[in-house]
Amino acid sequence: MPDLDEDTLRHLMARATQDLVAPRAAATSAIKRQRRHRTRLRVTAVAGAAAAAGLAAGIVVPAVGHSTPVPKTTPSTTPVRLTAAQRALFALSEAAAKTPRPGGRYVVLTEQATSIDPNGTTAPTKEAGGKTSVIDTVTGGGLEYQDVTITNADGTPVPPAVLTAPPGSSPTRAQLDAMPTGPQALRAALLKQAEQQQAQAQRAMQAIMKRAGKKAYPVPKSSPRPESADDLVFEQAADLLWEPDLSPALRSALYKVLAATPGVRVRVGVTDSSGRPATEISRRNSVAGDVAETFEDPASGRTLESAWVGPGESLSEDLYQSIHYTDAIPPNPYKP
Repeated sequence: MPDLDEDTLRHLMARATQDLVAPRAAATSAIKRQRRHRTRLRVTAVAGAAAAAGLAAGIVVPAVGHSTPVPKTTPSTTPVRLTAAQRALFALSEAAAKTPRPGGRYVVLTEQATSIDPNGTTAPTKEAGGKTSVIDTVTGGGLEYQDVTITNADGTPVPPAVLTAPPGSSPTRAQLDAMPTGPQALRAALLKQAEQQQAQAQRAMQAIMKRAGKKAYPVPKSSPRPESADDLVFEQAADLLWEPDLSPALRSALYKVLAATPGVRVRVGVTDSSGRPATEISRRNSVAGDVAETFEDPASGRTLESAWVGPGESLSEDLYQSIHYTDAIPPNPYKP
């Protein structure tokens, strides 16, 4: 994941009091805002370490009340009864496993993004417009073409027509393929990634507050409890599903991880905001109370749309209009 951007840090500072650090829940919300604001989750090298840990593979269906999967240690003749949500997630897993990854060095992703933040430090803003991202699956670099309008109280600034992304901005195909595909090992890798990213965000917030002359004290015992492992795993898995260049095995495994995560809600037979048939997967964060949503194609297991609904009707939403692969960088589709 790239360094947290200044928008995130300003958001954290605004949520802080004059003398104390921002509450952990506020930091959590800002981190999730940042994930959907110009950048996405970027896979780190943590996956390789998790894969080397030799964790057992296999899907585990948790019993009610468990916050983490409990592996079976003895054979059982009692059939496992899956919930309707788990059956839908296993169906997505099966569809993903059968959908081949296309060839071509560059992934071209066209999306429509909308974000509304009525709780920020300035007037409510809304961003809408087309974006076409070109991801180099070999280097993790690429570029982004934009046709975006940002409306706020200060006018309508026009972003650069082309934003460049240096190598390492996105996960490479090699990094994605190094991630474990056993559900338990993958869960452990996702949790470790989330914990590292949260620690990075807290360090960045402390540093920016120090430069601004604000005092930073340890989080008091009365502060909200930290997010659970299930909170972190769900959001990390939902973000990773967005990555267009996942192998069939990895995408399939992510659905199995979600099937073993308590609190996940699934609705079948719905549509995304463009009217395409979809399966909706969502979960409410146990601390911040916000809801992460992702809409998947039931025929292929690929992501169609993702959204984050926060307090005060905050919304960040990405609709994926098309994904294709090519061996050459395409021209700017928005250039007059």
